[in-house]
Amino acid sequence: MRILLINPPIPRKIRMLDFAGEQVKKSFGRRVMVGPPLALNELAGMVPEEEIMILDQKTENDQIPNYSFLERVECVLDEFRPDYVGITCITAQYNSVMRILRLIRRKYPQILVSVGGMHPTLCPEMFAGSGADLLALGIGKYSFRQIVEEYRKNGKNADFTGIPGLAIDHDGRLEYTAPICSFSFQEIKERFILDEVLPNRKLTDHYNYTIRQMNKKIHYISTSQGCTHKCNFCSIWPMTAGRYFNKKIETILAELKTMDQYPIIRLCDANTFGNPKEARELFSRIIEEGLNQHFYMADVRTDFVVSHPDIMELAVKAGLQIVVCGLEATSDEELEAYNKSNTVESISEGLKILNELGIFVNGNYIVKPDYTEPDFERLGRFVEENPIYHSGFTVLTPFPGTPLYEDMKHDIINHDLDYYNLTNAVTRTVLSEENFYENVGNLYKVSKSSTDTYLQKYDTHLLAE
Repeated sequence: MRILLINPPIPRKIRMLDFAGEQVKKSFGRRVMVGPPLALNELAGMVPEEEIMILDQKTENDQIPNYSFLERVECVLDEFRPDYVGITCITAQYNSVMRILRLIRRKYPQILVSVGGMHPTLCPEMFAGSGADLLALGIGKYSFRQIVEEYRKNGKNADFTGIPGLAIDHDGRLEYTAPICSFSFQEIKERFILDEVLPNRKLTDHYNYTIRQMNKKIHYISTSQGCTHKCNFCSIWPMTAGRYFNKKIETILAELKTMDQYPIIRLCDANTFGNPKEARELFSRIIEEGLNQHFYMADVRTDFVVSHPDIMELAVKAGLQIVVCGLEATSDEELEAYNKSNTVESISEGLKILNELGIFVNGNYIVKPDYTEPDFERLGRFVEENPIYHSGFTVLTPFPGTPLYEDMKHDIINHDLDYYNLTNAVTRTVLSEENFYENVGNLYKVSKSSTDTYLQKYDTHLLAE
């Protein structure tokens, strides 16, 4: 059976570019880190007996001038002739996915089509009657192998109702199978999460994923699924209904031993350090197995850093060099409103510890649409007073299906999901639109100055190589 897996493009609709200066525009010109669609690599690894192609349009859109993603899909469909198409979808990809579905149903109505990922999991009814036969709700690999086996065996007479974690489309009416969250931890591990299956990375190696400035190959690996926290703006923890799973350490180590060709490895979990005991054992074993020659990147919360500096020291010995921190806010009131379960004091202390350990920090702050000039000034001062390698800024976005969306849905003025890419205000701003985005742009100037201060203080540079 031929299977085509598609990672659709994310439209580059960034309102700030209409108001920002050249320095800011340069920051948004091209992604610094181009990484693979690991979830699709994992799906492919689960059915090695099938002929599979992965089409990473998110990357192709960055690399190919005047890229037409629909023409590309049509060309691949004509040449590859898949029996089954699986499409991943986050919110900003929704419109692109709908156009792909219309194309498939117009030209290739016989193809079985499923859509999975964050957006269908949080908003399945938005796909009713879309042309998708199946929706994978939650982590797609819970159901993927079973879908393939059932369709290979029975074709158009396939019965998917016994496969958990699906929504099946019947002429615009969705029939839901047993939710994954209804199963016990052990049942999920035994029946659905196949830890021993390695991702098929060869299918996407031709895209040459790199950290651009370093010109070094990068690939992703997952060590866990879900998150131990429930920030109200986040689409990640609902994927596992708020549950958190660690992958078997032996499986992680076996996978790392197949990744010698990738000098940079991104631990792409929502929270690599969600289980301190598991994190400590993982990094200890990486050292013991001699796998610490890699350059590792991971996400970490500052409150974890403050509580477990010894684990962070161990992680550095294991090769951890970059962490991504969701700092979010510069007041305890804002952090509480986000259900972040953190404090400004912890953020400052955590950044200090990370800096002293020699870990490069990529920290992100959230800008609220109702920010006034004093709010922007307060955020800028905090960035200056807490210098790190790089500070980034996203605009608070109420993604459909999140608790934040329920709180803000009546304030939304822009319902075009192409703009839900964390750079645009989709609710009305207190400042004029021009003034709001000018202030966001100024924060990037402050970030650059803060980076210079950091480099002078710690006499180091990530991209020196």
